[in-house]
Amino acid sequence: MKAIIQLSVLLLLFGGAWFGLSRIDFVERFRLYDISNKTEQKIGDAIVKTIKQTEHMIADDSTTAVITKITNKLLFANRNIPHATIIHLVKSKEINAFALPGNHIIVYTGLIEHCDSAQELCGVLAHEMAHIELRHVMKRLAGEVGIAVLASATTGNSQVINGILKTLSSTAFERSQESAADEAAVKYLVHAQINPAGFAGFMHKIDTLIAQPEIMEWISTHPNSKARAEAINQLTANIRQTYMPVVDFADWKLLKRAAGQ
Repeated sequence: MKAIIQLSVLLLLFGGAWFGLSRIDFVERFRLYDISNKTEQKIGDAIVKTIKQTEHMIADDSTTAVITKITNKLLFANRNIPHATIIHLVKSKEINAFALPGNHIIVYTGLIEHCDSAQELCGVLAHEMAHIELRHVMKRLAGEVGIAVLASATTGNSQVINGILKTLSSTAFERSQESAADEAAVKYLVHAQINPAGFAGFMHKIDTLIAQPEIMEWISTHPNSKARAEAINQLTANIRQTYMPVVDFADWKLLKRAAGQ
């Protein structure tokens, strides 16, 4: 009888220890932080360099100035977002945006073409900024690519860089991460006095475009658009805030024209 009791206690202790260990994100605690901020920045810079070599990036001063204004609205109102965040515009009909290591965000002009307001664009940017701030990008890469392989991107390994780019541009985050990024994005928008209804409106709109080929990459990386739009509306239902314009009409028109050319 005594032996049975001792065995039962041991099993309970083992089960408790196993449950406790299962709750720990070992990728985050023991692997993710093997990569320094400097190395992460190098990885992001290497990916951006590859994109510049293969895609047409918009870099004229007037368009860049408008994007900077829009970005700064979010950055200056939210201290927890890395202020070194850089938005890169890629000329493409594809509707997509995604975050990279090192505080880079890639936005395709096709997405801007489908934004009816700067508030809609800000919602997308805030969502991608949240993925960076919440460390979703690096957690995902550490789990899917591996720390050693990931670090080799700093040497200019084109195969690794292209693999990372493919992962980030065409596969989805976990649903819980998308929800967390949406929730954080709403907070960023409200703090910046930007109406989050634009974010929800864009997500609703995307759901109506699901049959168009240009939207397929977005759908693969940002699933459940309709449900997420409804969740965003629920998050903002009881918020009382005075919202301000993001940029003036002339700036928005300039950006839309640059995206559509």
